[in-house]
Amino acid sequence: MRIRALFLSLFYSTRIFAQVDLTTPPNTSQVITCFPDTAGYTVITVGPVGRDYSSLQQAIDAAQPGTVLLLDAGATFNGGFILPEKTGDGWIILMSSRMDLLPDDETRIQPAAPTGNTSYPAQADAMPRIVTNNSSGIPCFRTQAGAHHYRFVGLEITADLAVENSYGLVNLGDGSAAQNTLEEVPHHFVIDRCYIHGHTEATIMKYGIRLDCANAAVIDCHISDFHSVGFDAQAISGINGPGPFKILNNYLEASGENILFGGAAPAIAGLVPSDIEIRQNHFYKPWSWRVGDPSYAGKHWTVKNLLEFKTGTRVWVDGNILENSWADLPIGQSGYAILLTIRTENGNAPQADVSDVRISNNIIRHAGAGISISGRDGGQGIRSKRILISNNLFDDIDGPAYGDQNIAGPNDGTFLHIGEPENVVVDHNTVFQSGPITWAYKVMNGFVFTNNLCSSPVSAGGYQGIYGPGVAQGNATLAHYFPDITDANQRFHKNVLIGGNSAKYTNYNTLSQNYYPANVAAVGFQDVAGGASDFHGYALAATSSFYQATADGKDIGVEVDSLDAAFNAGRGCSAVSAVVEESGKSGILVYPNPVHDLLQVEVPGMVGQRYTLRDVLGRTVLSGVVSTERFEVRVGRLAPGVYVFWVAGTRSVRPVLLSITNSN
Repeated sequence: MRIRALFLSLFYSTRIFAQVDLTTPPNTSQVITCFPDTAGYTVITVGPVGRDYSSLQQAIDAAQPGTVLLLDAGATFNGGFILPEKTGDGWIILMSSRMDLLPDDETRIQPAAPTGNTSYPAQADAMPRIVTNNSSGIPCFRTQAGAHHYRFVGLEITADLAVENSYGLVNLGDGSAAQNTLEEVPHHFVIDRCYIHGHTEATIMKYGIRLDCANAAVIDCHISDFHSVGFDAQAISGINGPGPFKILNNYLEASGENILFGGAAPAIAGLVPSDIEIRQNHFYKPWSWRVGDPSYAGKHWTVKNLLEFKTGTRVWVDGNILENSWADLPIGQSGYAILLTIRTENGNAPQADVSDVRISNNIIRHAGAGISISGRDGGQGIRSKRILISNNLFDDIDGPAYGDQNIAGPNDGTFLHIGEPENVVVDHNTVFQSGPITWAYKVMNGFVFTNNLCSSPVSAGGYQGIYGPGVAQGNATLAHYFPDITDANQRFHKNVLIGGNSAKYTNYNTLSQNYYPANVAAVGFQDVAGGASDFHGYALAATSSFYQATADGKDIGVEVDSLDAAFNAGRGCSAVSAVVEESGKSGILVYPNPVHDLLQVEVPGMVGQRYTLRDVLGRTVLSGVVSTERFEVRVGRLAPGVYVFWVAGTRSVRPVLLSITNSN
């Protein structure tokens, strides 16, 4: 309950007006991302030689809930593996045998980062490799109906270079008609510190992870090289899973949509993916994928956007960096960074809904346009409602540089392309864009635009500021497209429009207060020239006229301190971590095992070597030099759990998995 209360406090930290409904936050509290306590777990070793199993599928089939499958680092396991349904709520954990060389819990994997170990020089080398070599596109992992409580930790998951068409690497759940009831939906999955990637020899690398499941998390992973010619590709997508989902602190790279929810009608009647938390991720499209860029690598993948919801409710997008989205017409899209576009899939998903969405504390940069919100699917189905866009930095939203080059159209450097959603609040954002602030194309109600600091240039097509086609900017657009905004209700209030035409906004400058500095220099940023490389430069100086100038005493525009807090927020995991080595017959003798306090150690022929005791996160908790072949180690102060005892320089001898049952 305390965590839920803290979440709600953070969620509503931005003041919005009472006459507009508040978004309902996602309920993701039941998705537990921290590594579980593995005290008492069975450990099964998996590898090519001298292990409990050489077949990964046989090991998975044999494992019962409460089992760690310890896979040899550096070993390759070819095939498409099935995760069967088991009885019991303990986890089955598939993980690397060398977690000590991989980052701690809550730290993103970096495949090429050095480990300092000559046998496993990079993080990717310290991972077991799960490789699909099936030319028909069978994924590395797929689930049986009702499968649950699987966790992957420190695995490399990919397709063989001979596989030219891969339709997904990790299928959690089933998007087909075979999964048409909630009772069949697999649930409770965590993909943790994994390296999941395609390859450039392919024509189709469809997606990394498909979330057609319930209660799942993707955390601290590197998911890259998903791209296709003539098809959408995603790092993560979901259609036929109810949620809740947590997607936290991942690197996400895909040519189509880096994350997409929707795109086809779910097989489960009435299903809308809900309770979705997307935080602290890095969304990225490499410039080497852009035709005409100096670094272009020669393959024309189909490029669309960075984040899209065609369906999905109760969504929190916070503390992410989303960068590089360019137009790729006619096969791709127009260069928007984010799309909230309800799609009923030709009437087959009339329940599709994109509502209760909060987009907060993000940096969105290097895109042809900002956000597009349709509101409805061509006048059909449900209408989007309750969308909050708060405390984001939009930098280098540049139509001429990244857009579709149609200067007469709605996509040329536009910040907000908006149809007919209800109750959209845009508050405390800083936006540097080359086109109009809005391109409104349907009359809507409940629009609030407050405390924003935006560029207001005249675009190459002659569009500027708050604009909608058929009427002039400012007064006329606000009156026509946003008719419930008045000067008195201050729903268009405390905004800075850099280079704006104040004569066009006279109806909103009496009780409402808006400002029109001539240029960027007149705003008073701390270091606007350095802001592109360090976003802190976009904070307002204390001498700025707009410093602490809002009704709540905050700066107009983005609050940089809030960005920092969102990027650096921890998840509160304890010091329980992952098992790091194998058990089995060993030249090392430790007893009793399990141990309560005093561990007896016999290490014949190892005097002078260094011993270590590592916890579940792979961290050394005790160490020393072996001075005699028999000695004692006091472990009573350590937390209960699974540890590994290892003597350096004894690679021909198996380390010992040790269980500490109690602490003093």
